[in-house]
Amino acid sequence: MRRLLAPLLLFAACRGEPATAADCREILDRIVALELAEQGYRDPALTQRKQEAFAQRYAAEMTRCEGVRLPAGARECVARAGSSEQISHECLR
Repeated sequence: MRRLLAPLLLFAACRGEPATAADCREILDRIVALELAEQGYRDPALTQRKQEAFAQRYAAEMTRCEGVRLPAGARECVARAGSSEQISHECLR
């Protein structure tokens, strides 16, 4: 799942509003939830545990994400994305 965090840092050159800590966490949480669902895991408790674990594991990356400019419409795109690939290939570019 390490590849999941790359999109958080790839959108650095984009113009738009700066990402807040909440934005970065929302993106990470959504990616983790989608990846787990794609693997067949649908337990909300498991999803929450994994989201917490990844947030702790990648705390430095999450800090670097803050302030990076989000593309226009990125927040809405992340919320409705159907896959982690859609987030990285469409929402954050």
